[in-house]
Amino acid sequence: MGESTVSEVLDKFRGVIEKPYEKLKQWKDAHEVKVVGCSPMHFPEEMIHAAGMLPVVLQETEEPVTEGFSLVHPFFCGITRNIIDVGAKGGLHFFDGLIFNDICIQSRNAAFTLKRILPEAFPLFLFQFPTFQDRETVREDAMRELEKMRKNIENLADRRIDEGDLARSIALFNQNRDFLRRFHDWCLRNPRGLAFRDRQAVVRASMLTPKEEHCELMASLLKGLDQMNPPSFEGKGLFVSGHLCQSPKTAILDLIEGTGATVVDDDLYTGYRYYALDAGTEAGPMEAITGRMLDRSIPVPTRSEGVLRWGEYVVERAKYCRAQGVVVLIAKYCEPHLFQYPFIKSALNAAGIPHIMLETEPEVVSLEGMRTRLQAFLEMLD
Repeated sequence: MGESTVSEVLDKFRGVIEKPYEKLKQWKDAHEVKVVGCSPMHFPEEMIHAAGMLPVVLQETEEPVTEGFSLVHPFFCGITRNIIDVGAKGGLHFFDGLIFNDICIQSRNAAFTLKRILPEAFPLFLFQFPTFQDRETVREDAMRELEKMRKNIENLADRRIDEGDLARSIALFNQNRDFLRRFHDWCLRNPRGLAFRDRQAVVRASMLTPKEEHCELMASLLKGLDQMNPPSFEGKGLFVSGHLCQSPKTAILDLIEGTGATVVDDDLYTGYRYYALDAGTEAGPMEAITGRMLDRSIPVPTRSEGVLRWGEYVVERAKYCRAQGVVVLIAKYCEPHLFQYPFIKSALNAAGIPHIMLETEPEVVSLEGMRTRLQAFLEMLD
């Protein structure tokens, strides 16, 4: 019975992430609720939810870039090029608003480009959260910027966000993150229980569906998983790190596990990073959101924090899950990650943890070269 329940829930999650914007358009038509897209990383979706709208994390679709070629530099990352291309083709017109976070120059360029080519399609805002977190006034600066965005969201929703609404949204999103962490813990105990591509589908679906609905499905999924008898783990376990704001292609995930290894844990944005931290409940709602965004326990390479301990963090996580090796996935042209990679490499080497770096292309090209490198890496782990 457990396997049947798990299969049914996973099918629903897979259906959500397959052609996500088409599914969102159908949902919006059926529910007559405003839908607001957020660029990945950092933005507090709770604020949009508290205004009675559906927050959605923008995704990279499978369609190749065509019309967007003339609108974006070829050395921009895959998700940036894809979002601009989808916008140029009219695929974002159903959104009632877009909010971009100033996480890097490419994200900022995507916001300005969409605002130029779609001037009347929907309101578009650029959220400039403080990037330098060591100055004394960082909390006040963050609160001030969040209050500005709160006003923009209220104008978009044509309703006020009161403290009670925001507190309830925070509680709901914390509950969803708790469900995802419980799911994460089950996968840590049972690495062979689910394919890594399915674990990614669970998290990505949370970014695209109402949290109320996702929580109900997560409760059913966890109940079904507890009734399963997954196979015991044997073989080589890998920790997968990287991809700061987009999901790795499923073909690459399948390739990693198709070589005989098992992904035992990750720190991907469409993985542990998304649900690792809750917003506290001991302070007011806006203070709680600010505190979560300023929390340094999960290293954030798109912020200036003095000494960034991402390499040490990966070492700690890899040791905790007893991974035999680390796969570092870097989206091509991702400057923040490329800048940090030498430090990650140094930390892994110092800890004696074998690793391989794979630079992923915006479009899936021939994977044979990557397969050969992975196979050689796994043989080295013997």
